[in-house]
Amino acid sequence: MLSHKDILGVIYLIQFVSGILGNSLLFCFYSINLKSGYRKRSIDPFLIHLGFVNTMMLLFRGIPKVIEMWGWANFLDDIGCKLVTYLQRVSRGLSLCSVSLLSVFQVITISPNSPMWALFNVRSHKCFSPSCLFCWVLNLLMDVFVPLNIIGPRNSTNKRRRNLGYCFIDMDAMRPLKVYIWKSLFDSLFVGVMTCNSVYMVAFLYRHRQQVVYIHSSNLVPRVSPEIRATKAILLLVSTFVCFNTLSGPFILYVQHSNETSSWASHVTDFLSMSFQSISPFVLIISDTQIQKSCSIF
Repeated sequence: MLSHKDILGVIYLIQFVSGILGNSLLFCFYSINLKSGYRKRSIDPFLIHLGFVNTMMLLFRGIPKVIEMWGWANFLDDIGCKLVTYLQRVSRGLSLCSVSLLSVFQVITISPNSPMWALFNVRSHKCFSPSCLFCWVLNLLMDVFVPLNIIGPRNSTNKRRRNLGYCFIDMDAMRPLKVYIWKSLFDSLFVGVMTCNSVYMVAFLYRHRQQVVYIHSSNLVPRVSPEIRATKAILLLVSTFVCFNTLSGPFILYVQHSNETSSWASHVTDFLSMSFQSISPFVLIISDTQIQKSCSIF
């Protein structure tokens, strides 16, 4: 009979494998699409970057979690714990930045063709590399304190510690609540940007809907542009990200105030922390007609 840890291990494994396959499909498709130049879009490089950082997040968080659930204790040493935890935090921040950048550049793409917006649109194509480099540097520096506060299970002799499953947080070296408050403010900045962009995209889709109604009344056949389909996909992607992060917030606070080393809330938090990375590629696959047409060929 399977124990609850075996069941959790299977759930994490399914989440991990499906996320890796989905992000790999997106990464390969948009990379080939970008290289061939066939129906190339300005947001394709950002989707490639998003698929890459989501894969990073799943690898560095999913694999240790599956190994932990299947009973391989103390499989990381002190250096391994510091490195894995640091890369988890960095990849999560990169995922947040990527979605935020994606929404910003889509807003620029669908904005009116006024001289000012046209200038932004032309320059935006040249800003991909600097924007991604800025996100990488920002997140690498933002989480540089993490390795200083993480200790491996073999070197963990401190009584004031919090169990992460395969590593420990040194409670004497840091104040976790203050760190989470600081990280929440950092995340709120990017979530605020995504929210403002989402409001703009909703207003844009509403105006487009009004135009479609007018075209229907004129007995003309409306045609959905690629920009409209991309806007709907990105809006759904942003909504998915905000939804999972909002759901995980109360569980994170509960875990921080709980004295239990392993509770149901910590498992829910771990599951929600990887849910966007595993579901987002399928959101894009369902929304992107280019991928659907390519898959139908095979």
